[in-house]
Amino acid sequence: MSNSSKYDLTEFTILDATNILEYATSHFAAIWIACDRSHVPRLLAYKASFVWHLQWEVDSFVFPYINICMVFNTHPTMTDLLRSILGRFSHLQTRNITGEQFYAEFFAHCSPHDPELRSTHRVVLKYAHDWWKDRFDTLGFALPSLDVNEVLDMMADHFEQLPMGAMLLPGPAVAGQVEGDPLLNQILAVKARIQHLGDSLEKMLQEKTMMAAAAASSMSKLEGPMDELEEALLTSRRP
Repeated sequence: MSNSSKYDLTEFTILDATNILEYATSHFAAIWIACDRSHVPRLLAYKASFVWHLQWEVDSFVFPYINICMVFNTHPTMTDLLRSILGRFSHLQTRNITGEQFYAEFFAHCSPHDPELRSTHRVVLKYAHDWWKDRFDTLGFALPSLDVNEVLDMMADHFEQLPMGAMLLPGPAVAGQVEGDPLLNQILAVKARIQHLGDSLEKMLQEKTMMAAAAASSMSKLEGPMDELEEALLTSRRP
């Protein structure tokens, strides 16, 4: 699904990184659910293959985009589920835990059903390179090296599957960007995003105020009939 044109990383924004990490979170949630339901025997070879495939996931959809943000001195938003998974990857990469321990901790502490990590709403039906839906431990999938164009394409396809484009808010137009100045462009992108969210919040509050006023008006119209009903009931009970 790669585009013929190459993505210019100087145009990469915090919103791009946040959406890619959101997409990665959906991957991990789908993987956890599918493998937790699987009845495949959890032999050592299965666990080792699982960890190897999960390493491909973070190498493809997480670490490169966190690194880009670090270069630009920016910090993308990260879900609690993804943060929990990356914490365990850091323990694995620094050899504080083994691959088998990582496997156990992933399924014990990184459940998308956990109230603090809940991510089941992020799962969709179709994913590219959905190795977890087959016997990945015996089939030996050839997982590709993905460039940013392919990842952005897959991310867009993913969000199109969500109800009414949930969680992928359209980015506002960013004016005044300067070629060759990524830090200034990041600041302008954040400023435009904040303005966009502020306008959306103001519109929402206006709509809520109008709804509250309409409800209050309807309630006030009921006061007269209710008073008349109360008077009629009191009158009917008098001797």
